[in-house]
Amino acid sequence: MDGRRKAINTTTAAVVVVLLVVAAVAGIYLATLPSKQTTTTGTTTVTTSTGSTSTITTTSKTSTTTPNHVTPALLTYEVAETINYLDPHVEYYSYDSNILQNVYEPLLWYNGSNSTQVIPWLAQNYNGSADALTFSFTLRSGIKFANGASLNSTDVWFSFNRVLIGDSSTPKAHGSQGTWILQQLLNTSLSTTLCCAQKYGTAYVNSVLGENFVQVTGPLTFKFHLQHANAAFAVILANSWGFIMDPAEVMQKDVATWKSNGYTLPYPSLSGNLQTQMKNYFYDYSSTCDTGATPTGCGATYFDTTKTGSTAGTGPYSMTSFDPNTNNIVMQANPSFWGGPYQYSGGQKITAHIATIKINYVPDQSTRTLDLQNAARSGQAMTIDLTADHIYDFADRSTWLNQNKLVSSVSGVSIFGVYPQFSTLFDPFDTNVSSPLTGNFLKFQPFADVRFREAFADSVNLTTVDKAVGNNLQPVATMVNPPGLPPAGSYNPTIKPIYSFNPNRVATLLMDAMKHPITKFHFYNGTLAPTGVFDNTFGCATLNTNNRCDNPVGQSITMTFNTGNTLDEAVLNQIAGTINNASYTFNMGLTVSVSPLPSGQLLSEAFSTPSRLYMYNLGWIDDYPWVVDFLGPMFAPSQSYTGSGGWNLTKMDALYKQAVIATEKNNVTGLVKISDLMNTLANQGVMYLWTFYSTNYTVMTSNVQGFYYNPSLYTAAGGGVGPVYYAALY
Repeated sequence: MDGRRKAINTTTAAVVVVLLVVAAVAGIYLATLPSKQTTTTGTTTVTTSTGSTSTITTTSKTSTTTPNHVTPALLTYEVAETINYLDPHVEYYSYDSNILQNVYEPLLWYNGSNSTQVIPWLAQNYNGSADALTFSFTLRSGIKFANGASLNSTDVWFSFNRVLIGDSSTPKAHGSQGTWILQQLLNTSLSTTLCCAQKYGTAYVNSVLGENFVQVTGPLTFKFHLQHANAAFAVILANSWGFIMDPAEVMQKDVATWKSNGYTLPYPSLSGNLQTQMKNYFYDYSSTCDTGATPTGCGATYFDTTKTGSTAGTGPYSMTSFDPNTNNIVMQANPSFWGGPYQYSGGQKITAHIATIKINYVPDQSTRTLDLQNAARSGQAMTIDLTADHIYDFADRSTWLNQNKLVSSVSGVSIFGVYPQFSTLFDPFDTNVSSPLTGNFLKFQPFADVRFREAFADSVNLTTVDKAVGNNLQPVATMVNPPGLPPAGSYNPTIKPIYSFNPNRVATLLMDAMKHPITKFHFYNGTLAPTGVFDNTFGCATLNTNNRCDNPVGQSITMTFNTGNTLDEAVLNQIAGTINNASYTFNMGLTVSVSPLPSGQLLSEAFSTPSRLYMYNLGWIDDYPWVVDFLGPMFAPSQSYTGSGGWNLTKMDALYKQAVIATEKNNVTGLVKISDLMNTLANQGVMYLWTFYSTNYTVMTSNVQGFYYNPSLYTAAGGGVGPVYYAALY
């Protein structure tokens, strides 16, 4: 599964968002023009997944402004990416999400820059039952969509069922998007991702609606009914698949789109009361799946790549246009925006002060850099995506490397950071590797031997590589959980890998593996391999009097990196140099090489089953910010990385099952302890070479103020876009 918070395989070439962000303890920096900084506080009542009610303090701060600051009418953002989907119930990519979070809103959202605190947003309040299977919600009154329609409970019912019926499908595939994150709360047998292929149509729609996930109990009240309790329930809702859309606009435009695309719809003209129209719309939606223009997917919705924008959201901005030829997007401030929740707890009303946001696709970094420099001189308001290898286009190198401070070297440009992302970069060690030509297993499986894995991990000094090539922008990783990942305590800095840069240790490990090669192997599904399928013989059993092999058995290992990824290229080159030096010293016959592959080819070969690559660069970014989303894909047998990599650890399987139970029982303390055990076990076995934790930094013209940063809001390592909430800008 690849997508917004899925497999990533870029590091140094990764684009990071370049927008000023100010970190707050809690609350949101709102756009105002005071002469000094002021602070107001209030309270918001929330209820945990176990049903207990608690009161949190929200802090709303106004940013200190420079004298005579004038809010720009237009902000131009030059980006390095193009959109995939602009329908919030379909999208699964960080760039898309960062646009959509300004147009649509969820019931619950993060409290300013606090990545672990979710508060009511469109919802006024909510509370949970003792068994955490039923949650009662009340919407705030008076909220309108940008098209003027009033928000009510029926809109919530429609929006969540629309997500579920889509079943993580796109026009090209099923199970490729984020619906599964909601489906894990329900009947997983109705999920392509979590279970099996689905047969779409009327029966499927009826089964999904029969789950009664959302029960409308009044104009502004409703209940969620879960089949599987989950401590991350609030976190799951606070995401793009939880965005609420106006049914009338969605249904009208989608049905017209499907009719124009030649689909035969059971209800080409929606009629009857609203409830009947919505059900018939869902039948139409499901009828576009696996037919006509989408034989292995579902029909594209109008909002996928809308050219004329959207007024179907309640957010601070409306999308007015998208040009598929230039990939440029225009957004306008929503004059009927309700103003956010802080106004009800002693804080300020959110107002979108910058009237127009232009998001322009500019693929060339040099052009983006020059444009920002020119904007600073001319007084335009601009921000750009800036690749890590171009950080010194704007940052003073000496100040950063010597004082760990990003200070702008360009007049009129501000630079801030670095800020964390919930993403960990790593290089997998695959224990079962097949030939890309034949698909048959290779005889030589070095990484089935922990001595090889540790030797390769001991062969690189990640700190020096980051300083020399990565500009010290990404901290060296020690485990899969990145710092700050919810729930609190999931990142444990005391857990360390057993490896460290040690060329002498490398030689000792390789020598031992050469003299005493392993003879017991397991296939990627965990079964024992018959004798003769694999053979890890290399070098010689004994050395001559000169401590060298006389007639070594030769073996070769190719490590692969994504083309253009200069940081991981440097990591792998240092590993190859250290291993080859040890091999040459003792004439072991072992040769390690480094080869680039295009991104698509690398992912295809890495995730074939079994993998066709020995070692390569990848990364994981959260699907949703919760520790189980890291533990499962990385460690549990037969999941994203363990399946193709050949990892099938019985102890890890048992621990992961315990983690799932702890999450269901809201046992966060137990979950954190299990996370520690899983990461410790992975580090002891050297399952992966952890490389770096991804970060963001921000660059912009200095005439724009009022930002906040929250790593839970769709940050993307390799994607280039961080959490940009334009309503906070002024």
